[in-house]
Parts: sequence; C-alpha cells; structure tokens
Amino acid sequence: MKCAIIGLGELGRAAAVGLARAGAEVIAVDRDMRHVNSVKDEVSLAVRLDASHREALASHGLAEVDVLVAAIGDNFEAQVLTVVHAKQLGVKRIVARAANPDHRRVLEAVGADEVFDPEEEAAGNMVRRLTVSNIKNYFELAEGFSLVEVRIPATLVGKTLRELELRRRHRLNLVALKRVERAEDGSEVVSAFDPVPLPEVRLEENNVLALAGSVVDLAAFMGRNP
Repeated sequence: MKCAIIGLGELGRAAAVGLARAGAEVIAVDRDMRHVNSVKDEVSLAVRLDASHREALASHGLAEVDVLVAAIGDNFEAQVLTVVHAKQLGVKRIVARAANPDHRRVLEAVGADEVFDPEEEAAGNMVRRLTVSNIKNYFELAEGFSLVEVRIPATLVGKTLRELELRRRHRLNLVALKRVERAEDGSEVVSAFDPVPLPEVRLEENNVLALAGSVVDLAAFMGRNP
C-alpha cells in the first residue's frame, strides 16, 4: 500500500511512522523542514512542500497513492485545499482530520472519504478502557458495539469455555483465543492463536479473549469477573 501523510505534527508523524513500520510505502509531507527531517529515516520519502497548492500536490507521485491522510492541524484552510486538490487529482481514498463537527461537515462536503477527530477518538478509547477492565485492544463495530481483547480475569482461570456460557449468559461472542508470553526484553508476544477454540478448552492465566458484543455487556461481564 502506498500512502501520503500531509502534515507531520504529532498525529501525522505517528501515522507516517506507524504505517511505514507496518510495511506501507509512505510519502511524508510538511511545509516545515524540521518536521520533514524528523521522519526522513523512517519513511520511503519525506519532502518539504505546500500540499495546499495543486501543482505541489501533483508532484512526487502524491496523486498516485492508495490513500492520502490530510493531518494538518493548525491551518484549516490548507487542510480543506489539500482535500479538494487530492479529490481533483483522483486520489483513491482521502482521510482527513477534523477539529470539530463544523470542520467535519466541510471536509466531507469537499470530498473527504473518511473524517476523524483524534481528540474524540482518544476520549472514546479512554472511556472504553475505563468501562471495560483489562482491555488490551478494541475495534468499534458500530455505536455501542465493539470487538475487544481482554485479559483473562483471575476468577476465570481453570474454567472451560463451555462453563463460561458467553453467548447464553453474557450475550457475548468469542471470536478468538490467544496465549501471550512475556519475552526476555519485557515485551509481550503471541505464542498461540486459536480462531475457533473448542468448548472444552480450559482457560489459562496468560490467555487473552477476543470478544464481540455491546460495551454494556462487555463491561458487565468484566465487572462480574474482576
């Protein structure tokens, strides 16, 4: 996948580095050379240019990327112009940062395929982590419904999946079961992954459950099993 990140503030730099480390070909763009230099060793190409100008955006292969992320946070006019020009140039997928609902509406109106508010998403992440204990990762399926990874509570160690009766008693679906080990450097590594765990599987202390359900049901389940 070939990606362009426009705007290398805190959010844009994190996106550029994260995508590059995930294997994407990343073109990182900013008007400030200091920001460009901060990512040049991490991405495929880091360039200083003003993407709010159509000619500049058309250069360096930016019009041919699979996805363009407009992450300019301090200049909304430049953000809008970047989205407009990217749309005119035929960029396949345009993702844009919005600071408030009005910005979201404008960016959607001028052609952004997806609009996100990082502060809103960060707040949502915090709420989920406070609501559902032991949460490791989550993915929002719809408003109020999520797919989450949770560590096995101590109260469930030794029980079988059949004994949990997740669907009948808790209205939750088990998507997968992982075993996580601690590496020598202190990091966590997945030592086993079972996408279709059998009911007879007995839970261990280092297991992680991938569960799908409503946030309310997830919180209730973890609240009963701290």
